[in-house]
Amino acid sequence: MFRTCSLLLLIFSLIFTNSFAIRAEDNLAASLNVPEGFDVSVYATDELAHDIYSITFDARGRLVVSGQGYLRVLIDDDKDHRADRAIEFAPEAQGAQGLCADEKYLYCVSGLGLHRYEDADGDGVADGASQGILKIKTGGEHDAHAIRRGPDGWWYFLAGNMAGVTGRYATLESSPFNTDHPPYAGTLLRIHPELRGAEIIACGFRNAYDFDFNAAGEIFVYDSDGERDVTLPWYRPIRLYHITRGIEAGWKSKTWKEPSSYATMPYEVGSFGRGSPSGVVSYRHHTFPEKYHDALFILDWTYGRVHAISLKEQGSSYTSEPELFLSARGNFGFAPTDAEIGPDGALYVSIGGRGTRGTIFRIQAEGADDSTAITEST
Repeated sequence: MFRTCSLLLLIFSLIFTNSFAIRAEDNLAASLNVPEGFDVSVYATDELAHDIYSITFDARGRLVVSGQGYLRVLIDDDKDHRADRAIEFAPEAQGAQGLCADEKYLYCVSGLGLHRYEDADGDGVADGASQGILKIKTGGEHDAHAIRRGPDGWWYFLAGNMAGVTGRYATLESSPFNTDHPPYAGTLLRIHPELRGAEIIACGFRNAYDFDFNAAGEIFVYDSDGERDVTLPWYRPIRLYHITRGIEAGWKSKTWKEPSSYATMPYEVGSFGRGSPSGVVSYRHHTFPEKYHDALFILDWTYGRVHAISLKEQGSSYTSEPELFLSARGNFGFAPTDAEIGPDGALYVSIGGRGTRGTIFRIQAEGADDSTAITEST
């Protein structure tokens, strides 16, 4: 009799706990405003990924996530668009502010700089220690940040204004900036596909965290503002820049910024007042409505907002139509850190930063055919 009661109590407890967890996730999703025609759900909670810095999808469509002291692969065993468990990809890994995966490597911006882990068998666990690519200062909020592979096959690497990039980082003669024409402040580097050298193609950013390419292969960088100058005539708000080779964004120092009228300045696609730019991702999929195809989703950590930026060609650059796409309801602490588009066409947005709760939200168009598997169980 006692054993029967204990078994029934255990079953009831498991059902109650699972139901409570689902309701808690639903409440989290309901804490966000999203345009009509979209659904928000929770893909992963703080239990799987605390204080998230960055996310990316690997070659098998699995979501890779990093935060303070961890680097993990999230697994959705039953393919219900909720992560069920996490695999420790590299137990010794530190929090990566930038992640990018290709067929068998995971590139990370952490520790001593830019490095990569090999996972030749695709089991979600690194085959060994990482290989160093570029030594640079990481870990700080103004140090090295994002890594992406460009449509030309080269690697593009974004560093903040305190990362310490000098002309010596330009090892290819084709670099617009070098020891004779030194870069300053935040920089964008272009690294050879086979890691045989690098160029510095843009500089002068305040502290840009992320960037992406549109369908035409053009680069867009989301740069920080000069918060110390708020209310002053020369205050520079957070800006979305269209980047071309050799531009200088003009942030010389805390007290010296070049005006937008200078010929060396990049084209300003959008301006968004105060904030702390974090993630940037271009929508290159088909499940969202057509108006979002090739749009940029840009994240603001401080004010908890995600804008969708529809681009329209104008001359040699673009104009934009910003839309507030995602924001918090009430007092919900929504601090977005990174975003990626999944193989299923959904927008995945992580939150975290400075020791806060980690969560990954999944935003998908209502009625979308998202049958593409986003995970492969391991």
